[in-house]
Amino acid sequence: MVISDVHVDGSAGKVKIEAKVEIYVLPTWFWILHLSLLFYVYAVGSLWFQWKEAQGAGDLIKSYVNISILILTATDGWWFITQRTLLITALTKIEQSNRMARSSASLQKKHRKLMKIVKRIVLVFYGFNYFDGIFIYLPHRVDVQNSYSMTLCVGLEPLTASPNREACLIILALQEITIMITALNYQGLLLFLIAHTAAMYKMLAYEMIELNENYSKNTNQKLARDTLSTLVDRHSLVLDVIDDLKSLYSVPLGVNFGSSAVIISLFFFLPIQEWLQFMPVLVYCFLVFFLYCFVCQWLINCSELFERSVYCCGWENFDLKEKKLVFVMLRQSQKPVELLAADIVPVNIYTFATTLRGMFKFITVFKF
Repeated sequence: MVISDVHVDGSAGKVKIEAKVEIYVLPTWFWILHLSLLFYVYAVGSLWFQWKEAQGAGDLIKSYVNISILILTATDGWWFITQRTLLITALTKIEQSNRMARSSASLQKKHRKLMKIVKRIVLVFYGFNYFDGIFIYLPHRVDVQNSYSMTLCVGLEPLTASPNREACLIILALQEITIMITALNYQGLLLFLIAHTAAMYKMLAYEMIELNENYSKNTNQKLARDTLSTLVDRHSLVLDVIDDLKSLYSVPLGVNFGSSAVIISLFFFLPIQEWLQFMPVLVYCFLVFFLYCFVCQWLINCSELFERSVYCCGWENFDLKEKKLVFVMLRQSQKPVELLAADIVPVNIYTFATTLRGMFKFITVFKF
């Protein structure tokens, strides 16, 4: 996934990244339809079920899964609506950083390789979840015979008669499609932004090492000094992108982390015969939870690699002015680079492992 250009077209309502990737700013009517159906199907349906039909702990657990879907989807929709300006700003900075990273002819092969890794991460997420959603999740969720522990289409009873049944099917199908569009695009965009920022850190590390080689050979030192100035600017740009990501995703990450962890934990309290109908939700939450931690750990690793590369850039051969620039870069690179869920929980592989271990202990204590 190589970003070559970002265009903001207000009339078309579209942010375009390269020829192969397009991020659409969804129109107002989509959000009105989506949020109205979300309130009617999930909020009203879950409350009505709890009030009129819920029987026992099993129904309460399954109903909470629907409430978690409501919370996750509402958070993603709120984010798209309120963070549009900052998102476009972050995308513009990413495009600029990517364009500058491709300016080194000797490292273009490594740049293409890193962009392929970013592309694979995003495509794996989209491919797996769209297959899961279209062929497993959607057929079950629009089945009026399967309530999923919430009251379907409140006020349209009986659902066994026409045209009530057909009207309910259309409502459910529209709702689940809008949920898939909102949730998957939100998660896919987050994975792309973090993975691409990690790749830019790795490109900076490669260029710092190449800078050392240029000085060690005592060839074209003026070009190497100019390159150092450019690297300082690029590093500052990447730090700005990370600050934007923290502003964009701190609260939504906290909500997603908390809801996903609760869904994964409660899933194991369900009877085995009911696992299949909720399996797509579990797989989605687990995959998102893992990929968040994976790409954030990659970002941390690449920032640490860049820190080591700055120290090994051959600064001892530089003039005083260049040594000062390297010192500033080294100080900045030593600051921890990590995203926090709700400004509290660091997102990395260690968090993934400790959270799974905590959930296993919780389930073991209550079930055995």
